Amino acid sequence: MKHNGVSAARSASGIAVVLLLAYGVPVAAQQPDTASIDAIFAHFRRPGSPGCAVGVTRDGRTVFQKGYGYANLDWDIPITPSTVFYAGSVSKQFTATSLVLLAERGKLSLDDPVTKFIPELPDSTYGRVTLRQMLHHTSGVADLYRAMGRAGIPVADVFSDSAAIRLLASQPLNFPPGTRYSYSNGAYFLLAKVVARVSGMSFREFAQQNIFGPLGMAHSRFHDRAGHIVKRRAMSYEPADDTGFVQSYMSNFDKVGAGGLYTTVGDLLTWQRAFFGGKVGGPDFLRTMLTKGVLNDGDTLSYALALVDTLYDGHRIIGHTGSMMGFKADLIRFPDDDLGIAMLCNLGSVRQRQLTLPVADLFLGGSGSGVRP
Repeated sequence: MKHNGVSAARSASGIAVVLLLAYGVPVAAQQPDTASIDAIFAHFRRPGSPGCAVGVTRDGRTVFQKGYGYANLDWDIPITPSTVFYAGSVSKQFTATSLVLLAERGKLSLDDPVTKFIPELPDSTYGRVTLRQMLHHTSGVADLYRAMGRAGIPVADVFSDSAAIRLLASQPLNFPPGTRYSYSNGAYFLLAKVVARVSGMSFREFAQQNIFGPLGMAHSRFHDRAGHIVKRRAMSYEPADDTGFVQSYMSNFDKVGAGGLYTTVGDLLTWQRAFFGGKVGGPDFLRTMLTKGVLNDGDTLSYALALVDTLYDGHRIIGHTGSMMGFKADLIRFPDDDLGIAMLCNLGSVRQRQLTLPVADLFLGGSGSGVRP
């Protein structure tokens, strides 16, 4: 579930956008043809191709939702906005949200050491690692999937959560806590375990009762048991020279926290509106979530709590990508422009920002020549 943007960086004709002149002076709103968005996803409209679902919100309303390509190539089931995809590391913002909600309720402090909640982790290694550092990827905690690879344990195998904790407990830190940034799925897996132990329910249940249920995200859930049925689930694929595409779905994969979220573009847009609209948590929730990490030497990161906050073509952009199996995801927000874009795909060759940022350009009137975060 690697995130690739930390270091740098409406239906039919009812889409209204503000076009900008070359010098940035706004002109009368115009309606870009839906075909302009279709063209960005034209590659997936060929017969028998996996593809993507995309949704756009502008000025607080969903102004575009559409699917391109197929959710299941065996049955020729097309992708629609209601298709459910695995969201990869987009999941992490819900893990971070869960920690912040518990902190607001006085159940924990983000500056608590992780060993307070997971004593199986050796104090000699993890005693100075805080939840906040883990949220910002500055803890030095090993990446779980890399650790599995080093141990000869395929991610596709059945592998219990307790075994995953033991594996991480045996790993040295990659660096002293707070001294560097290094993306860690291991840290977020452990954070989900903290949520479960503090709340007294599974992480899946906590997210359902405290996030998905209250917000009406009816098609979202954390997949913590491989045998659970997921209605309207897309399969995932990779390109293959001989047959066109092959499945790349790990049916045994059930780890949550770093990933594990199944959802739709509509649910992600619902989440995004609530998140930035002050409908999640207390009065300081949004500020906490958007506070960037700071290293021990004072260097400030672009990574906040599972959200990257940077610039694109002069516009502030906040978001996170996701990637696992053949699934690709992106959820981005241009807060000063009240523009949000959600995209979920089931083809591993997709490069998320090569699709979502051109969509943003149509709404922002940008040149598309900015640094892509």
